[in-house]
Amino acid sequence: MTFLALHGFTQRGSMWSEVAALVGGEWLTPDLPGHGSEPACRWGKAVEGIAARLAGAAAPRWVVGYSMGGRLALAAALAHPALVDCLVLVSAGPGLATAAERRRRGARDRVLARHMEEAGMSAFVEEWLARPLFSGLGGRPAEWRAADAAARASNEAAGVAAALRRLGQGAQPYLGDRLGKLPMPVLLIAGEADAAYAATARRLADGIARATVVEVPAAGHAVVGERPGEVAAALVAWLTG
Repeated sequence: MTFLALHGFTQRGSMWSEVAALVGGEWLTPDLPGHGSEPACRWGKAVEGIAARLAGAAAPRWVVGYSMGGRLALAAALAHPALVDCLVLVSAGPGLATAAERRRRGARDRVLARHMEEAGMSAFVEEWLARPLFSGLGGRPAEWRAADAAARASNEAAGVAAALRRLGQGAQPYLGDRLGKLPMPVLLIAGEADAAYAATARRLADGIARATVVEVPAAGHAVVGERPGEVAAALVAWLTG
């Protein structure tokens, strides 16, 4: 069994290390375009890069994606369903439904990307993690939080900014009108305290033939970092259920 796990914006593939150790199996945790040493690229090329990794992996193949990685995982499963035996989306959505929403989001993302380049990665990460969206990470030990911030800051600002411009929700196509084409089982995980994404998970499940929703109690958007044990338990329970 192979897990291809895709990380969130500003992160690295190592974000999955705790969950992988608890679940077991073979985990492939690449850095996504614009992160680590991976050059940034446009949405379609990023999706095909994920498909290429899957094509070379041993079956059965599970694709697990968090946040930005979840949007890419969903796109890859829709584009190449024969390569995905099971799909797991964590704190992830299908993108923005209208062209007007995507234009507005793209404009905001370009401003944010420019700020990142001007501020530098370390300062940007400090600002980014101070957002209410990530407040749940405050429950982890100080050593863990320092290592998480350092991993994010190890990215190059120019690369992550380019990823935001090219892979952000302003740049990706809307995927919510194609959910009925997913033939594989889909597990949707969200933090119970992350009201927007918990609602998104339930809404996505309504359009997917073989969907299961798990809401992790007392967890927010960064549920993988906040509650790795509960995320791993949800994966194992679904795997063996």
